[in-house]
Amino acid sequence: MENYDTTLELYNISKLSKTNIPYNVLDLSNFDDKSSIFAQNPISDEVNLLKEAFMDVQDEQGVVGNLWNGFKNLTSLGMGSSDVIEKIEQFEQGKISYEEAFEAIESYKNKQEGALSLISNTLTGLLTAGFAISTGGAGALLMGAVVGGAANAGFKTLDRATNKVEGDALDVKEIAKDGVTGAVDGMVSALTAGFVKAPIAGQTVKEAFKQGAIQGAKAGVITGAATGAADYSVNTIVDNEEFTLEGLMSTTAQNALSGAVFGGLFGGISSGLAQNKLNHMPSETSKFQVSHNKNLQDEIDNQAQAQDYIDNFNKNNSSKVIKEEEYFSKAEKLSDLSEKSEVLAKKFDSELDETAKQVDRVFMDKTDVETITARAKGQDSIFSKLARKNLNNNMGFDTIEECSSAIGDVIGVRIQMKNLSKTESKEIVENALRDFGIDATFDDFIRYIQNDDTLAKETVSALSNVSDEIIDCLKTEQMQSAVNQLCEGIRTGSIRITELNNYGDELTSYFTKKQIHEIIDAYSDAVSNKVISPDEPFNIVTKAKLFNQNEAEVLADDVVRMTRTTSDNVNIEFNQTSKGATKVSGYTSGQMNTKHILDNGEIANGELQLRGVEVNGFADVEHIPYDIRTGKISASNEKYSEIYNLIKTMSDENYSNYNRYLSDTYKTLRMKELGLLDESASLPVIFDYITDGISKRNLSKLNMEGLIKLSKSSNKTGNKIFDFVLNMIK
Repeated sequence: MENYDTTLELYNISKLSKTNIPYNVLDLSNFDDKSSIFAQNPISDEVNLLKEAFMDVQDEQGVVGNLWNGFKNLTSLGMGSSDVIEKIEQFEQGKISYEEAFEAIESYKNKQEGALSLISNTLTGLLTAGFAISTGGAGALLMGAVVGGAANAGFKTLDRATNKVEGDALDVKEIAKDGVTGAVDGMVSALTAGFVKAPIAGQTVKEAFKQGAIQGAKAGVITGAATGAADYSVNTIVDNEEFTLEGLMSTTAQNALSGAVFGGLFGGISSGLAQNKLNHMPSETSKFQVSHNKNLQDEIDNQAQAQDYIDNFNKNNSSKVIKEEEYFSKAEKLSDLSEKSEVLAKKFDSELDETAKQVDRVFMDKTDVETITARAKGQDSIFSKLARKNLNNNMGFDTIEECSSAIGDVIGVRIQMKNLSKTESKEIVENALRDFGIDATFDDFIRYIQNDDTLAKETVSALSNVSDEIIDCLKTEQMQSAVNQLCEGIRTGSIRITELNNYGDELTSYFTKKQIHEIIDAYSDAVSNKVISPDEPFNIVTKAKLFNQNEAEVLADDVVRMTRTTSDNVNIEFNQTSKGATKVSGYTSGQMNTKHILDNGEIANGELQLRGVEVNGFADVEHIPYDIRTGKISASNEKYSEIYNLIKTMSDENYSNYNRYLSDTYKTLRMKELGLLDESASLPVIFDYITDGISKRNLSKLNMEGLIKLSKSSNKTGNKIFDFVLNMIK
C-alpha cells in the first residue's frame, strides 16, 4: 500500500469545484464497504478510495449533470459514468494501474464540470441576447452584464440544489464566481447577439442552415474564449490557486473550440428551423406573395385572337386601317405571334419565383411595407403588346428570343407601402410649419391642399411657398426605407434599374427630387465600381426638374441629358423627360424597368412598382376605361361588355370630366396614404363630375367601387385583393 497516502492526498486536493453537468447515473447503491459491483474479489484500500472518490463526484452532479451523464451512457458519446466504472473494474482485475483509474475519475469530473459550464454559459448567452438587442448601444453591455450574472448564478445554483451535497446550493463563494463569469458571458453575448441573422425570404433550409452555422460558430468562438478565460481567472483568484499562462491559454482554447461547435450547431439548427417556418408561411400572413398563372393550359384559338385584334385595331386607327389585300398575311402573322405568346407565358411563369425573390431579397426590411406581390405577364397581355408593335411599327418578331426581348415588363413586382397615420402626419406638418415660421395649422395645410377658397389669402400665400417641401417631408417618411434598400440593391448589383417613371404631380408622385438623386448616385457608384455597365443610359421620367440648364444638354422638348464622369473617368448618361410624367387620369406610381440575371444565364425583364395600399387597388382597375377607349380592349371581350359601349360612345367632354374624377380620386387616396385624411374620408362622387348624357345607374359602373366589382366578377384570382379594397372604401 505504498501509494495509499499519496492517493488520499490527491483525492482530498481534488475535491470537486461544484460545477457539473451529467444525466441519469448508474445505480451505485452497492458502492459500500462490504461488497463490490465490480467483482467478487476482496476489496482493496485502493479500490475503496477510487469508489469513494467516484461517489463524491457523482454526489455533486445536479439534475443537469445527471441528464448529461445519462445521455453519454446511452449514446457512448464522451466519457460517462459507465466508462469510469469500467476503468475501476480494470484496475481491480490488474489490467491498468491505479493512476490510470484515478485519472479516469478526474477526467470524468472535469468533463462534467466543463459541460455544465458550457450549457450554463450558452443558456445565459441566449437569454442575455434577447434583452441586450432590445436595449442597444452601451446599455446593451450593462444589460448583458446584469442579466448574464444573474442568469448564470441562478442556473448553477439550481443545479447544485439538486445534488446530494448538503448546503452546496447556498455556497456564497460559488455563487459569486458564477455571477462574475456570467456577467462576462452576458456582455460578450450582447456584443455577438447580432451575428446570427434572421432568415431571408427565398433561401432554402440548407442555405439557411449553412449560413446560421457559420455565423453561430463565429459567435461561439468569441463567447467561448471570453467565458473560458473568465472562468479560469476567477477560479484561480477565488480558490487561491496558481495562475499560469499555460492554464489560461489551455482553458481559453478548449472553451473557444466547444463554443464554436455548439454555436455552429445551434446557429445552423435555429436558422434552418426559422427558414423552414418562413418558407411554409401561409400567403395570407406573408408580406411576400407570388401569384402564378392558373390558365397556362387553356386552349387558345390563335386565328380568332389574331382576327379579333385586327378588327379592333381597324376601328380605333382610321389612318392605319389594315386593307383587305393584306388582311390575310397580317392575320397569319398575328396568329403566329399568338402561338409564340403561349410559349412565352409559360416561360415567364417559370421564371417568376426566381425573379421575384431577387427583388424580395433587396427589400428585406419590410417594416414600412404592407405587402410585396409578384406575377408574370399572361398570354393575352403578351400577345396584345407584340401585335400592337407589329401593326404600329412593323416589327417582325420572327423568333421567340425577339418576342421575349420586346416585352419590357415580363415580371411585375409591386411593393405596397404602409400609410402614415394622421398622428405622424400632423407632427411632421406642424414641425415644418414651425421651422418655416408660418402661422398656420395642420388643418389649414389640408384645406390648402384641397383648394379651399375660404382659406385666408395671406395663409394661402404663405403655404404656397412651402407646400411642396412639406409634402416631400411626408413622402420621405413613407418611402425612405424602401428608397434606401433600393439604392443599396443598385450599388451591390442585386437589382438593375434601366428606367424610372415617377408618375404623378407634386402631391401624388411617390419619389421626391432628393430621393431620385439618391438613386442616380447609387447608379453612378455601381458604374464606378464596375458592378454594372454604363453602356445604356439611365432614363428618368418625372415632373420634378432634376438638372440645371448649365449641367444638362437639351435634347428635345421636355427631354434633357446629363453626363456624369465617375471616379475612374467613365462617362454615364441620365436622360430625363417630364413628358408622360403626369397622366390625364392622375395615375401615380413609382415605376421602374428592371433586368434580372437568372441562374441559367438568361436575362428577364421586369417592372417594379412602389406605391401605397390605397392607390394600388384603384390603379389595378382605373386603366380599364382607358384600354377600352384606346382599343386595347375589344368589343368581343365579354368581361367588360357592361361598360364597353358606355365608354366608346362617351362624348369627349364627358370623358374629360371622367378623367377629372379619376384624377381627384387619386389625389384623395394619396392624401389618405400620407396621413392628411382619415382612411374613412369620403372619395369623390362621380355624379358631381358628369351631370348629363349618362344615367346614374351606368355612371355607378364607372366609379371606383363599380370598376372593382367588375374586375372582381371577371377575375377570380383577384377576389381576395378586391374584397379587401372594397371593404376599405366602404
